[in-house]
Order: sequence, then C-alpha cells, then structure tokens
Amino acid sequence: MCIRDRPFFPSAHLPELDAYYKDRLAEYGTEGWVMMPAAETPLLHLAEDPDRAWAEYGEHFLHEARTYASWQSGGVRSAVKSAATTVGELRAEGVYRILTPDACADLGLDSYVLHPLAGGMPLEEGWRSLQLFCERVLPGLGS
Repeated sequence: MCIRDRPFFPSAHLPELDAYYKDRLAEYGTEGWVMMPAAETPLLHLAEDPDRAWAEYGEHFLHEARTYASWQSGGVRSAVKSAATTVGELRAEGVYRILTPDACADLGLDSYVLHPLAGGMPLEEGWRSLQLFCERVLPGLGS
C-alpha cells in the first residue's frame, strides 16, 4: 500500500477506516489527511416555501435518490443513502432537505452540502437556492 502524502476521501462516515488510515501513516512515517463526511450529511436545497418546493421539485430529488440507491448494493456504504420510493417517503427520511434560510442557519452543521441541480433540477431553481444560502445563511455562519 502506498499512502505517501496522499489525502483520503471516503464516501461515508467511517471512523474505523479513518483510524486504519492514520495507523498506516504512522507505520510508514508519512503524512496525509482525511476529508470524511460527517455522520449526518443531508443534501440541502433552500426555498422560501419548502412545501411548494417539495410539490414542484420533489420528483427531481426522488429520481436522484433512487438512481444513487441503485448503485449502492450489498455492503456499499455512502454518506447519502435513501430507501425512499415516493416523494413523501423521501421528505420524511431527511436525507434530502428543502429548508427555509432560517431553518438552514439553525442546523448548526460543521459542513453544508448544497445540492442545487439535484436530479435535473431546473437551473433557475438551483440558482435561487444558492442565492438564498449566500445572502441569508452564509453571513451568519462565522459568528
């Protein structure tokens, strides 16, 4: 195994893999770092009216969730995995979240995964989500 000065990007929150990687770094006397998803990694979309957004765009999120789920069989682990088969199930599950800017700011996450073009989302809606995050959430995150 060659792990010389290599970053490591696992696709799921796997603390045991992080520990193994760091043990190998120490064993080989080399350096590296891990960028691992948090234990909770929701995919976020911002909207002034989440109910309207779910009604209009929920099928885009469901399409993506079902596509990703089809690739994750058996023991495959991912930070983002959904078992939903309907938009209602997807919304209840919480993997994909459509939030108001205030609700997003209140999450208190270490990292925010914005998902503006999920499942073929219309470009204009993706931009609206990003603008809401930049204008109404991002300014308060550093304080």
